[in-house]
Amino acid sequence: MTARQTDMWQGSVDRRESRCHGTHYVFVDVLNIVSCFAVVCLHTSLGVFSLQHTFLWAFQELMQAMFIFAVPIFFMVSGMNLLDYRKKYSTKVFFKKRFVRVGRALILGSIACYLLFGLLPGLFYGAQSIADGFGPVDFCKRFLTNSIIDIYWFLYSIIYLYLLTPLLSKIVHDRRLLEYAIALTLFCSILIPAAKAIGINEKYFSPLLSWPLFASSALLYFLLGYYLENYGLPLHWNAPAWAATFLGSVTLMFLGGLCWNGFFQNSMGVEYQNYLVGISSPLCVISAVSLFMLCKALEPSLQSPRKRPQPRMKSIIRKVSSVSLGVYMFHLLLVNLTLGGPFERILTFGQYHPFIKAIAVYLLTGIAVYAGKWCISKVKRALLSK
Repeated sequence: MTARQTDMWQGSVDRRESRCHGTHYVFVDVLNIVSCFAVVCLHTSLGVFSLQHTFLWAFQELMQAMFIFAVPIFFMVSGMNLLDYRKKYSTKVFFKKRFVRVGRALILGSIACYLLFGLLPGLFYGAQSIADGFGPVDFCKRFLTNSIIDIYWFLYSIIYLYLLTPLLSKIVHDRRLLEYAIALTLFCSILIPAAKAIGINEKYFSPLLSWPLFASSALLYFLLGYYLENYGLPLHWNAPAWAATFLGSVTLMFLGGLCWNGFFQNSMGVEYQNYLVGISSPLCVISAVSLFMLCKALEPSLQSPRKRPQPRMKSIIRKVSSVSLGVYMFHLLLVNLTLGGPFERILTFGQYHPFIKAIAVYLLTGIAVYAGKWCISKVKRALLSK
């Protein structure tokens, strides 16, 4: 073993040992915050689905390209944190901890949104269909089909990954076996859709390569998160190199999206083509991986104890990160508000300035979620004190 290989191996061992001893990675909090804001940006720029030869449409396409990494990063962080759960607790405890948290969020969030949409349909875009069939049977049907608030698809997908985790946790400590699983999933979930996108007939893939398990891009990102944290890549790049790679992938997605939808032609298509700027795009994989590695490369600076404000800053970052799930669950309520009257100018302004709207929605939802969590904690303490 060469000196360089020894250093790489020792670095991997050190990272695993630090995780076993409970070291908290600040870059994970940063990724949670950035990805949560990215989700909001994706939903304030949905006007991109209505093709138009305008600067606003092109800007919304840029926002889609820049922030499409959002959910892939969430999957990667989950895989990084959970695929070695056996070092910390049993499978029974794993299921109890994860399913209680996600299941409770999914059920309570679905109930809250269903009640708001059903009882106040005039306040939210597209809520009238729920009001028309409002009732417990309709709720159950919509809950089982993710038809209440469709952004909850992430929670349904993460439950699927949780069910696979006890099996996946058996292979992650064998690097070659993990690489095999990643390669197979990359081929089925990313490269086959790419072949279809460039015009190769699907019939050449379906009979032999229609493998539902490995056709999940969510599974790919889940495995990649653990791999990148524990084994890394043979590219020993610094933060600027990863930042340049991220910006390069975003630029290619943006320009490719413009071309694919006919923005530079006399007439655009009828339907928005979002393959290239989507989570199954090879360029999205590159942007998510490069952003993950960029934040990971910045971890020593984030953890540095030399600067006095650092502990306070880490505490602030952690608190902001702690509201990410709540912001994800409820930000669409603000995005879809259709209030008239004195709020009409504000809503119209948001339609023409989607990035500013994203900042406002993120901040307002984050404050509301933090206040709600604070109130709940106070109530719990009061009840326990009695």
